Amino acid sequence: MKKNFVFLLTLLLFNSIFASNEISVKPGLNSVKVFQNGAELFHNAKIKVDKGITDIVFSGLAEKIDVNSVNASVKGDAVILAVVQRFDYLRPQEKSPKVVMLEDSLEMLDQKVMAKKNEMDVFRMEIDLLQANKSIGSKDKGVTVAELQKMAEYINKRLNEIKSQQLQLTNVIKKAEKEIDRIKKQLEELNSKQNQPTNELIVTVSAKNQSTLEFDLSYITYQAGWSPVYDIRVAKLDQPASLSYRANVWQNCGLEWDDVNLILSTRNPWQNNTKPDLYPWFIDFERNSLRKGARGDVPQSITVSPMQIEGAAKEEDAVDYSLAVDVEQKQLSVEFTPSIKYTIPSDGKQHAAVIQDYTLKASYEYYAAPKFDNNAFLVAYLTEWNNLNLLPGQTHIYFENSYVGQSFINPFTSKDTLTISLGSDRNISVTKETLKDFTEQKFLSNDVERIFGYEIKIKNNKNIPVKILVEEQIPISKNEEIEIELLDRSNGIYTSEDGKIKWNVSLDGNKSEAKKLVYSVRYPKNKTIIGL
Repeated sequence: MKKNFVFLLTLLLFNSIFASNEISVKPGLNSVKVFQNGAELFHNAKIKVDKGITDIVFSGLAEKIDVNSVNASVKGDAVILAVVQRFDYLRPQEKSPKVVMLEDSLEMLDQKVMAKKNEMDVFRMEIDLLQANKSIGSKDKGVTVAELQKMAEYINKRLNEIKSQQLQLTNVIKKAEKEIDRIKKQLEELNSKQNQPTNELIVTVSAKNQSTLEFDLSYITYQAGWSPVYDIRVAKLDQPASLSYRANVWQNCGLEWDDVNLILSTRNPWQNNTKPDLYPWFIDFERNSLRKGARGDVPQSITVSPMQIEGAAKEEDAVDYSLAVDVEQKQLSVEFTPSIKYTIPSDGKQHAAVIQDYTLKASYEYYAAPKFDNNAFLVAYLTEWNNLNLLPGQTHIYFENSYVGQSFINPFTSKDTLTISLGSDRNISVTKETLKDFTEQKFLSNDVERIFGYEIKIKNNKNIPVKILVEEQIPISKNEEIEIELLDRSNGIYTSEDGKIKWNVSLDGNKSEAKKLVYSVRYPKNKTIIGL
């Protein structure tokens, strides 16, 4: 008995010495660094702890996090012993403001429908009462025609009023029930996440004294991201173009980003960061035991993000920004930090965040390719844009305060000049007609020679002069047996690499000009050409 008492006392002393206290806390979300695929969330909390070992349970975090990315630090006279993730299946998740709002709306609509149905019941009872008292006379006492007519008029009038009010009530009830059905479906979708276990991080600290400690906690979730979107606006042809650089930010991590500092980063935390290694590449004569095409141990290729290229221009080269945004050029990425805070709900929808507005030098010219279209297109050539840290993204184009269409910017493949089409101008026509005098087919001894002739007519129906770049092309031979000769190009600039002919045409108002294009194709008569 004495031995058992000593053992129990020892066990209690051991637990009192080594057991840790547990403190639950919901840290505040200060800032979010959003990558194009993923986001890093930064939390902060001040917690009063006792001397010794304490488990700090951080809840109210994102639903799915990369445990390997968790980073915890503490300020104060304490050290962190361990950081562990756990899931609480018993603690219900807090309802989001959207869920609370929808539940309140649902309750109000239910009460409204109930009240309207009560009014319908009252009207039905009144109808029954009117029908039960249609007889106004008795066996002993008759009624006059006037009294009968007056009673009939009252019943008819009241029944019409009741039927009209019942119809209105029916419409109100149907509309409310449809809204109730929509809200229930939305709540069903939102509440499906409430059944998920609560994600928690346990930070075990050892404090030398009772004190207040400040914790910084960060981690990465893949349920978020952003994509660049651009607006290019041209007001007049004698003015520069404006480029609005925006970000479509989305997140569905189960945690509302309420009034947080937003950092938009071009880094990709999920890419393979292992450098490739070259192994010996052996070759030998083929043997029966070897497979054809075996090339030894060659590692898989690794895609390197274009934003890892060093030497990008700094932000001070950009001009005319309307919203203060701090742009930091890091070694492997660029980070945009707007001066204002943003609220991004956890709904998976895209929410716009302004990065910066720029003014770009622009020149304007008309372009026509009569092979495809008889209209001339107004084109803007934008320069000094490649120092703005742009990413590939969708572009919306506006000209003279009207929406023109969409395009795509790819700064990694585009040239120094960015070409943007502002739309077609029907006051300038470019037609291509076949010249019958030149178009013929000759049968030689072993070959066939075909001659193609066209007239390209450019007409300016405007009252002002315009400049037009007209492009045409002739085929390029991929076989030495196919001979192509350019016979007439009306002084156009010809490049043999791509077969293009360019004419820079200046036309006064209501003037026209014609260009001639003639070429021949010669090939063996016993063969058929594809693509001519």
